[in-house]
Amino acid sequence: MDNEDLKELDAIFKDMGGVDKVEDYTSNFEELPDGEYLGEIEKISTKNSKSTGRPMMEIIVAIEEGKKEYVYLMLAGKDLKATQTAVARAVTQLKKLGVNGTELSDFITGAESLVGTRVNLKIETNGTFKNRDLTLA
Repeated sequence: MDNEDLKELDAIFKDMGGVDKVEDYTSNFEELPDGEYLGEIEKISTKNSKSTGRPMMEIIVAIEEGKKEYVYLMLAGKDLKATQTAVARAVTQLKKLGVNGTELSDFITGAESLVGTRVNLKIETNGTFKNRDLTLA
């Protein structure tokens, strides 16, 4: 590798967002087929969707043999009705996992306590959309 190679790689790394965004590029895992799985919540974070820019929660569930599944809970939609639906779905999912609150922010901050929690993950494909549902194991 010469200096030109290194400069090119540095530019790619910079475009990726550098050290602060490197984890966004580590999700090159194969998708799990439909079924039920036992796993553990490895990480929960809030971020903006890459495709829409809208806020969402990302839940990373570690399954057997190093496989991971990503569960996304949208927190906003394209309009008020879609946002209300997204918030309702997110809160419903978090309540099933034992998170409680009276404000949406209570559920979002409370979700952080789920790291390390054993969960059942059910994956069902509906057309082109994969539905992922989590329940306590």
